[in-house]
Amino acid sequence: METTGSKLTDLSDVELIHLALEQNQAAYIVLYTRYNAGVKNHISRYVAQKEDIEDIALESFQKAFSQIGTYRAEFKFSTWLYRIARNTAFDHLSRHDREKANMPTTSISEDLTELKELPAEMHNPEEDIINQQEYDKWLTNIEKLKDDYRRVARLNLIDNLGYKEIAEALDIPINTVKTRIRRAKAMLLKMMEYSDELL
Repeated sequence: METTGSKLTDLSDVELIHLALEQNQAAYIVLYTRYNAGVKNHISRYVAQKEDIEDIALESFQKAFSQIGTYRAEFKFSTWLYRIARNTAFDHLSRHDREKANMPTTSISEDLTELKELPAEMHNPEEDIINQQEYDKWLTNIEKLKDDYRRVARLNLIDNLGYKEIAEALDIPINTVKTRIRRAKAMLLKMMEYSDELL
């Protein structure tokens, strides 16, 4: 397991995105752990409440991952992701709140040329160590899930099996597999939020 995690965390964003497009769930986890802190920091420029920042960050990742097929490699993934996070933060703010904070009151233009104006993030060598630790936390948290969820999570997120393969391996309906995987991911994301607070 640790070798797999190490290999994945060594991959570039573009390589991880290619894997994600092939339904490699572990690639999504590495992208999430790589940018979770940065996305929250970016959102904190616009939103003050810690609980709101966490909710908006989670929603931002959900939006980004559901639209990952639209990502264009000529832009940095972080820039694309932070743009989604900013728009999601703005969606959460009322017009009155935006006016008080002296922010735009109309919807943000989606012109891709604006992406080039956002500053690139600074790379910190310590991030590589943190990324591996974060991935290891995911693996640890998978083991904490209840049996039904742990089994599908292992097969999907670690062994990279598809819904049909898991259904056949466990001899359960494919819809049950989908439901359990969705719930397992939700529980894992929540567990990661709680464990982040302990760091």
